[in-house]
Amino acid sequence: MKWAPTLALFLWANPAVAQDPNQKLPPSQTIPAVTFHDGKVTRDGFDLFYRTAGTGRPVLVLAGGPGDDCDYMLPVAADAAKSAQAILLEQRGTGRSRPPAINQTTINLANYLDDLEALRIHLSLEQWTLVGHSAGGLLAMYYAAAHPDRVDKLILLDTAPIASEFLRPLQDNILDRLSSEERDQLAALEKSESTSPEVVSAMTRLQIGAFFFDRKAGAEAAAAFGNSWHADVARLLGNEMTPRGYDLRPRLKNFERPVLVLNGRQDPMDPLMAYETQIALKNSTLRFIDRSGHFPWAEQPQKFNEVLNEFLK
Repeated sequence: MKWAPTLALFLWANPAVAQDPNQKLPPSQTIPAVTFHDGKVTRDGFDLFYRTAGTGRPVLVLAGGPGDDCDYMLPVAADAAKSAQAILLEQRGTGRSRPPAINQTTINLANYLDDLEALRIHLSLEQWTLVGHSAGGLLAMYYAAAHPDRVDKLILLDTAPIASEFLRPLQDNILDRLSSEERDQLAALEKSESTSPEVVSAMTRLQIGAFFFDRKAGAEAAAAFGNSWHADVARLLGNEMTPRGYDLRPRLKNFERPVLVLNGRQDPMDPLMAYETQIALKNSTLRFIDRSGHFPWAEQPQKFNEVLNEFLK
């Protein structure tokens, strides 16, 4: 499955959140009063930055995209920090974690998995829980397949599915939620085959509302959209993470740690995608949050926090 901006939108459609958690957020997003502390791990000619808050069992929070800055996940990390040590990673190629060059040598799945292991060793952790949103959920599954003994639990938030066949309805689900005028505008942008920042931003603004149950919140998110996504990273890593015919089920068939698959019921990543991911993982639970799209912590924060903390505890 070749990466393309329209296909990748589900992974990064981003209600942009400022790096400073005290800055004003879009109305649909709030962050509990939690202090985050910066840290970094030296990698291949650059520093990999992360932030921590809270104490207790370690919980690594992975943003989506691929190529999203992690700031939109601050509310999730802050809620996890109430009962655990939350670790919010600025993944390679995002935020402050930018290698000197962005190419296939620096941005690839093997490097991302090595980054996670380097961070775990740096923090002297035997195991940790991984919380991954969208493409971050798929990255968490790749990590669990490579390092099953290092995973305590998995929490997959509106995750990209475990196999490519369940991803196919996504673009149709997005189009189904657009007006005829929006479809025509999107078709014209796609026809240009441009990946310029201006074109990608316009495509984002057209489609982001489809990821929210509350279209008003979606419009606010589109209005707040900023430069928080890195198309160069998305193009390189997206092609590796979701190649044509990808299927993680054989690699995860013996994975037995507890898994929570948590989805907004109205996400274009529809219930069937979540269901197929859940049934492929032995010790897993599927929970839906009603009246919510791709960002349930933004649309239904109380219910989301209840389910998240119940599983973490």
